[in-house]
Amino acid sequence: MAKFEPFKGIRATRDKMHLVASRSFLSYSESELQNKLSTNPYTFLHVIHPTQKRDVAEHLKFMEVRNLFDAYVRNGVLVQESDESYYLYRQVKAGKTYLGWIGGISIEDYRKGVIKVHEHTIESRENLFSEYLAVTGINAEPVLMFGHLDTAFKLWMQTIAQRPPFADFSTTDEAQHTLWCISDSSEVQKIRESFLKMESVYIADGHHRSASSERLYKQHPEWPGAAHFLSYVIDESDLTIHPFHRLVKDVRFGEEQILQILQTKFVRYKGEVFNNQPPSSVFGVVFKNNITWWSFIEDGAIDPDRLANQVLAPIFEFEDFRKDRRLKYSEGPKGITYLQEQIGSGNATVGFVLSPVSVTQLKSVADQEGIMPPKSTYIEPKLRSGLVIYPITYGV
Repeated sequence: MAKFEPFKGIRATRDKMHLVASRSFLSYSESELQNKLSTNPYTFLHVIHPTQKRDVAEHLKFMEVRNLFDAYVRNGVLVQESDESYYLYRQVKAGKTYLGWIGGISIEDYRKGVIKVHEHTIESRENLFSEYLAVTGINAEPVLMFGHLDTAFKLWMQTIAQRPPFADFSTTDEAQHTLWCISDSSEVQKIRESFLKMESVYIADGHHRSASSERLYKQHPEWPGAAHFLSYVIDESDLTIHPFHRLVKDVRFGEEQILQILQTKFVRYKGEVFNNQPPSSVFGVVFKNNITWWSFIEDGAIDPDRLANQVLAPIFEFEDFRKDRRLKYSEGPKGITYLQEQIGSGNATVGFVLSPVSVTQLKSVADQEGIMPPKSTYIEPKLRSGLVIYPITYGV
């Protein structure tokens, strides 16, 4: 049973929500960031920007975040709901519609394995973010989760989406965002009961945020708000999974030598590859002016594991895929052109193209308590910070 609860959310006023909600801080280039900060006095980036300052103790950075958040509340930019609510949130991007619920999911479920994971987390990052949560008292970026939502429940969600929304706006990344606030007691109970019928919920994106929230609850079980953490749950059929491609820079090898080595280990794939997206069990090898396709050795693993174990480790002698600076990752939507540009500019020797991991494969890894290699999936939708804020100790 998945315990998914409403909360007294903090959010921007209707007229400012489109100005406040921002992409993840790390998704902006330095020039984009400075432009946002200089032209939009309401963006949530003003609140979280201090966390990136150097030569300042982390605790002091987090205190500054809290102080700036307080100022947003004092100035009426942000307000807190008077009633516990769920939020139905829809994002439409590149022709794909994502519709799901924002609420607080149970730490107890995370501990019991009702919430399933497929990535390792790094303890230092857990510690840092749990301190951030404790000092600021808020959680402003939901963990993206998915599960199997009942058909009747999904149809009911569609009827709610016909109502006038609380907010409806578009953003410069060509996404449309629509939000409904649900606080009616009978509807709140219906949502709660629908989630209680779910046997499992899977983390798609946000493993460190989840683990940090669990660590915070371990440190402060007396805080009622720490027993849950902010999440956005969609049906598994709506999830979009792109691959992460790989770029390797290794001066010991040239194009001809790499292809010769591959020929001794793998069979060239002779089938069709549409839009440079290989089918499962096939990988691409990219150079500046050349792309070839090869079949993995079948071993029952997912393709990111196969690339690591069959290609990168034995040929390039990779041992630590997180720390080796010869290896970089490229989000699937950037395409092969980006890989070739990086190779042409001397930033990489060769690129490797993967097919996306399927939802079924991701669930299978999580169900077996397995772990995927780093950067196995680039998952959408990408959620906005500051859209709806979960109060851990703030205002409750």
